[in-house]
Amino acid sequence: MDESPSDAALWLEAVSGTESSFGVVYDRYRRLVFRKAYARVRDVHDAEDVVAMVFLEAWRKRSDVRFVDGSLRAWLLVVTVNVTLNRERTNRRHRRLLSKLPASEHAPDASTAVHDMIDQEQSASEIRRAMAKLTPAEQRVVELCLIEELPLTAAAAALDVPVGTVKSRLHRARQRLRVELGGAWNVGEVPS
Repeated sequence: MDESPSDAALWLEAVSGTESSFGVVYDRYRRLVFRKAYARVRDVHDAEDVVAMVFLEAWRKRSDVRFVDGSLRAWLLVVTVNVTLNRERTNRRHRRLLSKLPASEHAPDASTAVHDMIDQEQSASEIRRAMAKLTPAEQRVVELCLIEELPLTAAAAALDVPVGTVKSRLHRARQRLRVELGGAWNVGEVPS
């Protein structure tokens, strides 16, 4: 004679707070639910997702569980079918919505975008490091003339220095930036 507790007894213990009892129910019916789910979805990963959703739904509706001859088997099979039907309906809606979206002419490779972003971050970091090595006067001229693209005369007026001073500071700053950045960087032309 089988001495293992009935599903009804295990479920009562699980609902009362004995987690191990729910684990026994799960172990008892996991394969059955998986087989039923796999027969409907034909994908191992989707079937595993269905198993998780079935037992989550079982716990969520724990007070509505129906035992047939003291067993959860039939009720869990019905829940499995319902979960797979809901997934199919959701997938159909999702496909229908996707079909309404305009086709993309060119879908950029996400890895390229990430690579470009990393390159830009590294470049920006190198530029900040190089800029920090300039004198404050050179940094101001670079900010105004190269970054903000102000004409030399406007930068001179803003800094209250002669245009020749702006030109010489900019020339020195460009030379230092080329050295700091390895000569591979174009440090820009300045509008006159």
